[in-house]
Amino acid sequence: MAEPLSAVQLAGLAGGHGDADTLAVLRGGQLGRRRLLTVAAARAADDQPLVGQSLALLTRAEQADPVTVADVLAHPPVTGWARAALDGTAGPTYLAALAAVAATRAGLTFTLTVPGPVDGVLPLPTVGAASGLPTGPVLLRGEAGTLRIGADRGGAGDRVRIGIVDGHRIGADGGGVCWSPVRRISLVEGFGVVVDDQDPWRHCYHRPSAARLDDAAAARLGRLTADGWQWLRAHLPAHADALTVLLRSLVPLLPPPSGNPVSATSRDALGAIALSVPADARTLALLLVHELQHTKLGALLDLVPLYRTGGPARYRAPWRLDPRPVGALLQGAYAHLGVAEVWRCRRHEGVAATFEYAYWREQTTRAARQLAGAAELTDAGRSFVAGMARTLRDWRDPVDGRVEAAVRDVADAGAVRWGLANLLPDPEGVSRLARAWRHGVPPEAGVPAPTVVPAPARPALAADSGPEAAVRRRLLGSGGPSGSNPSDQAYAAGNLENALAGYRRRLTADPADVDAWVGLALAAHHTGRPGAAGALVCRPELVRALSQTLPDTDPLALADWLAQAIPAADPESRR
Repeated sequence: MAEPLSAVQLAGLAGGHGDADTLAVLRGGQLGRRRLLTVAAARAADDQPLVGQSLALLTRAEQADPVTVADVLAHPPVTGWARAALDGTAGPTYLAALAAVAATRAGLTFTLTVPGPVDGVLPLPTVGAASGLPTGPVLLRGEAGTLRIGADRGGAGDRVRIGIVDGHRIGADGGGVCWSPVRRISLVEGFGVVVDDQDPWRHCYHRPSAARLDDAAAARLGRLTADGWQWLRAHLPAHADALTVLLRSLVPLLPPPSGNPVSATSRDALGAIALSVPADARTLALLLVHELQHTKLGALLDLVPLYRTGGPARYRAPWRLDPRPVGALLQGAYAHLGVAEVWRCRRHEGVAATFEYAYWREQTTRAARQLAGAAELTDAGRSFVAGMARTLRDWRDPVDGRVEAAVRDVADAGAVRWGLANLLPDPEGVSRLARAWRHGVPPEAGVPAPTVVPAPARPALAADSGPEAAVRRRLLGSGGPSGSNPSDQAYAAGNLENALAGYRRRLTADPADVDAWVGLALAAHHTGRPGAAGALVCRPELVRALSQTLPDTDPLALADWLAQAIPAADPESRR
């Protein structure tokens, strides 16, 4: 079987974008997948008369108007419904609704009777939803581009008539049944996206989907999307072009309690981007690019295996505190390649934007470095990761030295926190090292590798405590928090020896003080102790365990001593 993508096309995607032909392959792959899943789901339940009727109607529609049927089957939630139907956890009504919409748009005449929805609401994917339906079977009648929906009581049962012209302009009339049309955001001629706030299979994200937006909220989302799109069109046209090919719908999400904007994609609904409505258009553009990268990579993985599945969660994603399997690390790295590119375009907006660019460039580079050594990658996967790394190396834009130093601090601090949270040192190795210390001999070369012990999922690294938080606040001009520790304040102010002494005192008093371990690593680096800093960043769990075994010993001295046995213990050598 021929490869679905050439090496050149794969390299283009790896670099962060992908040309029009490549994106068309990804889109075609998703359509083909949904088509196969839909047919498989129908055949798995072909003993149900409604399933057979719906599949037959969908086949008639495709014969009459294949372009229209392809457009309906490209609706992102179809994948999730089909997978659930194959598992026996979804009924036939959704398939009947898909067939009715496709057949109506194709101009066919038909009738279908579907079970009455328990909540009185019948969604029609890509078109809208009828609500207020009576109990009992519901009759769907299509004729000349018009769909009638009502109780199955003969002609008198018709309650609402929906005229569908080109699948976009929808009108309604008739009795007590209410009609809620799908809203569309038109961005450029020939391209717009659906606001999907009614489809029952849109609930497949890490946050709950919002209910149907009111008119004001929908209008605001439309304005922000149009403005964000225009910004991308002007500054990152390759991403704007990719959205025109791959984006089908926006799914509003409920915002988290913090109010910070969130976004998501799902392999069960590629082509949809779920997001909470942000405060401004540029933030929305950033969310779109982030999720576009996930969309492209998800579609690529349906065509080309980049890694062997089933590996353990053992990798560090620099933006998370829990270990990740190789696939999740690859997804995060590719998404943040796009995030870094957005901030690269915005770096001239000020110190905060420059920091975001330098931070995501550094963290994504560290993630790519980990991926390059992952045994689970296929040959195609290794080529893909190498392409990502080339793009990051090509971004040599100069960044202010204060920003670079702050970024290094925040990135190294994350490594320390992750190691302390997830790595378990070999007990025998710790005992041998303790004996060597007591006898005044150098540590053995190549200390045993730690075991990764996954902690409960904690998606984001905390950014509100410790020296790195104080550094970031000082850099961005927001001052220090009222509750910050004096040693953190001293570190942020550049009083490095005072800060170092403070962190050593804190660890003597409380060896479990994670912020103090972070501070010790950062202060050691800036006070001319690169070996100790490297040991604390590379193997913080080992330094802590040895310090606990030797409670009356200066942890900084232990870190200096351990650096002799830890490869690449100098943080600078790993950048």
